[in-house]
Amino acid sequence: MPNRKVLFDIALAGPAAGGIISLLMLVTGLVLSVPGSLFQLPNQFFQGSILVGSLARVVLGSALQSSLVSVHPLVIIGWLGLVINALNLMPAGQLDGGRIVQAIYGRKTAGRATVATLILLALVSLGNTLAMYWAIVIFFLQRDQERPSLNEVTEPDDARAALGLLALFLMITTLLPLTPGLAGRLGIG
Repeated sequence: MPNRKVLFDIALAGPAAGGIISLLMLVTGLVLSVPGSLFQLPNQFFQGSILVGSLARVVLGSALQSSLVSVHPLVIIGWLGLVINALNLMPAGQLDGGRIVQAIYGRKTAGRATVATLILLALVSLGNTLAMYWAIVIFFLQRDQERPSLNEVTEPDDARAALGLLALFLMITTLLPLTPGLAGRLGIG
């Protein structure tokens, strides 16, 4: 890469496109959801993500209080797309999230973020075997950083840094589940 700005632009392009499409599919599916649909999900499904649960509460309202919630199939497809994008945006190694951190903060911080992500995944894997799978994949296949840019000194501008932080924030809100107390206050479950 010629510089860190180009690294950032390439790292953000794929997740931004996929995330926008997935979010549009999720919202469209929530809007098209009607009672009596073929697809019914337990209300705990909406507690699995802060982002999805909050959007579902805004669109579906009190329908989330029943044990089974009728949804349009686009809800499941949109949710799956958001989760895949969020996993790719984890700040580790050669994942797009790791490249974004490397482009904004440099190689040293990106290395520390990779180690912190692996430690966090190892801790989460004590209660969730899927996290162990991702920790193993990242450790063996993706932990190395992207090769240095030709110009490592020039940093991306503030707009790119803000977009990078927004992408990391959306990753966190997609992967973190709602706490039972917050889910109860939102009327989910």
